[in-house]
Amino acid sequence: MVKGIIKTLGPSGTDAHAEALRIGGEDIELFPSFRAAIDDSETRGGRALVAAGYLDMNNGSVVDSWVDLHFSKLRSMTMVGVWESPTKPMCVAVHSDFSGGIADIRTAASHPATLQFVREHMPADVVVSTVRAKPEAARLVSEQAVDACIGSVDVVESIENLKILKKLEATMVWCLYEHR
Repeated sequence: MVKGIIKTLGPSGTDAHAEALRIGGEDIELFPSFRAAIDDSETRGGRALVAAGYLDMNNGSVVDSWVDLHFSKLRSMTMVGVWESPTKPMCVAVHSDFSGGIADIRTAASHPATLQFVREHMPADVVVSTVRAKPEAARLVSEQAVDACIGSVDVVESIENLKILKKLEATMVWCLYEHR
């Protein structure tokens, strides 16, 4: 059990939020990015929980990553824990009005860390929009802004107008940081 505040990626429903709950954080604060969470831990205290698979992309280009974050914080933050654990079950999800199958998907939303699942489970010519968290990807499908997403099963099942075409399982490596 981790004592004190854990700061990590939100919104509620992210794998980071679920992992913070799993490790027993007494108080969990959610941020729009892992960078924001670790920056806040650096200036105001608390521990930051960051996925080793962290990637932030804009227009197809990587703008931040776990490697960049880790190396930029070497002088001020220290890693106090690292472990692998299963992510929440994931899926390929579409809007309930989508009448095709996986082969018919033309547009998709995905967190950059799950782009490998897009490559493995969707057509090669799918046009992908990246988002900061899988719940955002599910929201875009619900609004019919894209055909499909890689989403967390629990989040997808909580949205009335989405359906699952395929379930996926994975693990993630997690890094816990605190101020030096």
